[in-house]
Amino acid sequence: MDSRHLAQGWLGPTLAAAMAVGCGSVLNPAFVNTFQGGVVPLTPGPSADFVLVRGLNETGQRAEFTVTIEREVLELDDEGRPIFDEQGNPVTRPMRQTIRMLAEATGPANETGVLFSCKESPVNIVGLGENLLPTDAGVFVGGGGAGGATGIGIPATDVPPLSREAGHFSCGDTIIYRAFLSAGEPGGIALQSLLLPGSEQPSEFTGPSTFENLEAFLESQIVEELP
Repeated sequence: MDSRHLAQGWLGPTLAAAMAVGCGSVLNPAFVNTFQGGVVPLTPGPSADFVLVRGLNETGQRAEFTVTIEREVLELDDEGRPIFDEQGNPVTRPMRQTIRMLAEATGPANETGVLFSCKESPVNIVGLGENLLPTDAGVFVGGGGAGGATGIGIPATDVPPLSREAGHFSCGDTIIYRAFLSAGEPGGIALQSLLLPGSEQPSEFTGPSTFENLEAFLESQIVEELP
């Protein structure tokens, strides 16, 4: 499973509340939230096999974030077996995946997110736009959502792709893309990227850990699928 889209109802109330408290709390150095009592995680954490990508919509209109990741996957032959080079190393190739995350105009539904798995192959690049180019529309603002009007495309010029190999992020981190009002920018909207390092996540919580619960759920699904 490469990714899980985080609709607010699926997240559960605790993390949904944590994602909706606003930039001041999101950027707290401790990366914790006490909105509903207890301390809950805002990043998957250093031992987690996920990268969490969140979209924060502060435009006052409906916004759709176009998130693209790139990872290395094994090259397989016609029978589904890994291909090896002359030195015996497995041959890999880059593979991209694009997810569109819809965020409503007002809180708490103005935040959305998606978890990308790092277990089978690490996520190497995370960015906005289908082709990870600065001219790509990273966010569409004011559209009608899936199947409706697209809205105004805001270029991803100010938010270049992040590279794991360059040290921009690690598995276990949370990457936040923020769309906000800004005079003088195309469409009056600007984009910003922020990072919450999983390595700085507190190790103990008094509230539920959504990410640990998800790990346990996915492990149970694997066990059920085994013959």
